[in-house]
This record gives sequence, structure tokens and C-alpha cells, in this order.
Amino acid sequence: MSAQDTRTPRSRHDRGYKFLFASKKMFLDLLRGFVRCGWVDRIDSEDALEPVNKSYVLPDFSGKEADVVYKVRLKGRTVFFLLLELQSDVDFRMPLRLLLYQAEILRDWLKGVPKRMRRRKGLRMPAIVPLVLYNGKQPWTAARRYREVVEGAQEFGEELLDFGYVLIDVNRYGEEELLRLANAVGAAFYLDRPVEDTAELVERLRKVLELLKRMSVEEQARLVQWIRYVVVERLGKPEREAVAAAIEAAKEGEVGAMITNIERSIERIKRRLRAEGVAEGMAKGIAKGIAKGIAKGMAKGRVEEKRALAKKLLSRGMSTEEVAELTELSADEVRRIQESG
Repeated sequence: MSAQDTRTPRSRHDRGYKFLFASKKMFLDLLRGFVRCGWVDRIDSEDALEPVNKSYVLPDFSGKEADVVYKVRLKGRTVFFLLLELQSDVDFRMPLRLLLYQAEILRDWLKGVPKRMRRRKGLRMPAIVPLVLYNGKQPWTAARRYREVVEGAQEFGEELLDFGYVLIDVNRYGEEELLRLANAVGAAFYLDRPVEDTAELVERLRKVLELLKRMSVEEQARLVQWIRYVVVERLGKPEREAVAAAIEAAKEGEVGAMITNIERSIERIKRRLRAEGVAEGMAKGIAKGIAKGIAKGMAKGRVEEKRALAKKLLSRGMSTEEVAELTELSADEVRRIQESG
């Protein structure tokens, strides 16, 4: 990502996933790896998928548009649509948004139906299956069915419109499960999960590069672009510049050289982070020692002040018990001060 890039993190994130799932193979990997529905098994191959290259914009939602739409053919010639929405935060309006997207898709589909067929009894509309891909940190708490957001839905039966959607929550999946898939989608989800610091993200990137070497050329190219859009921006400035430079240094199509460049950059970054960690630890140790010394000196000063006050009070004829209570010194300490004169 260039320094002049003004896209927001969310728009870069969406752009990265749109680019990834513009590949029919990647989209099929998403379905087979993360959608537990029987109809997925009836998709023969990526040839059964056809991207719908149209924008379905919702003017009532600040111009939001459907992210990814595919036309799918199942065994038995059933044709339906898959609508994929990308979310980085919880949107409680999701059932309504998905309803409006479906209406737009059907409206567009109807335009392709000959007018003489539109009024026939045998007209059948295609099914539309909504999917939501969520990578936010908070649990997804939006309603999962349309009826849940309809006022008084419990008063009605089958006459009320209803549908659900498939939720793919990236953070539900662990490292082992994602890496075991050994494909670009699993790798992207692994990198997209929350991390504690730059060092953890860099280590994840190193593991993904090992997988990248075994992927097809298309998977390599698309995952690297996804890394550019999403992961590089999450690194600290020095790391971001190093990895971005490694990607840009390789000529188009030279994925192997680019992987080598990135690996070298990561090793340099890891050495620097280790060195910074040692330096930080030393600095903390020094600071702790200084603070301890200051505290010790202050404590010693306060004791001396108490002893001087005790000596003065004793000279004025106050009893040992009274002086001990006033100065918070022990009675034995006060007696020693009295005896020393």
C-alpha cells in the first residue's frame, strides 16, 4: 500500500476480501471449508460458479452495496445466488440489509426473464442464500433471522416473511484448524485474527509464507495482494515499510522471489524486535532500581525526621509512650533516643 493511500482500514479490508473471493476457486474453498450446509456438497467444481459483476446499492444505507454475489449451479441443474457480506463490526440492521439486497438481486434477475414468461404459473424464482463473513473482536450479537427484528412476529405464523443467513465468524477458528486447510482462505483468516503485538503478527506471517510456497500461482498472487491490503497496514511503521518494499521489489509474476524477500525482511524485523525487547527490559530494570533507591532514600529521610522530632519532644518532658504515639516510632526506639541524650 503506498504512502498516499487514503482508504480507511475497513475499506482496505473489504477491498482485500473482495479481491480474494473474486477467484472462483477461493470462493469455493470458503464454502467447502466454512459452510456446513448440504448444498455445498452438490457444487461439482468452480466451473459451477459464475461471478455476478453488478453493484447492488442500497441508497437508504449510505450507499452500501453488496460485497460479493455468485450465481451457482448445483447437481440437478438447480440455479441459485450466493450473497456474501463482509463485516468488521456488528450491524444490528443486517437482516433488513440482506432482505433489501435480495430484493435488488431478484429485481435484476426478473429483468432477464422474457415478459411473456413473467406472468406464467410455472415461473420459479431462484433461491438466494445470504452469507456474512465477520472478523470483528466483539461477539456477533445481531439477529440471525429476519423474524427476530419484526415487531410482534410472535403473533403471526407462516404468512410472515422469514429467512436466516450463514455466519462465518473468523475468530471462532483456531490456528491449527485454519492452517490445516493449507489454502489461501484459511491463511487469510489466520492472519486476520486479533494479535497481541507486532511480533505475533510477524510470526504468523512467517508461518503463512511456508504455506504459500505450496499453493498454486493464482492462490499465491491473490493471497499476497490480500496481505498488501489488510496485513501490511496492521504492522508498525518500520515493519510495514519493510514488508511493503519486499513485495514491491519483486517483478510481476515472481512470487518465489517475493516470498524470499518477505522472509528476509521478517527475519530482520524479528532480530530488531528481540533487540528492542532486551533494551526495553534493561531500561525497565534500571528504572526500577532508580525508583527503589529513591524510595529507600525517602524512607530513610522520614525516619531521621521522626527521630529528631522525638528528641525534641522528650526534651520538653513528654513521656516515652506519648512520643512513640506522636512519631509512630516504637517505644524501644524512643527509649534509645532518650538514653543517647
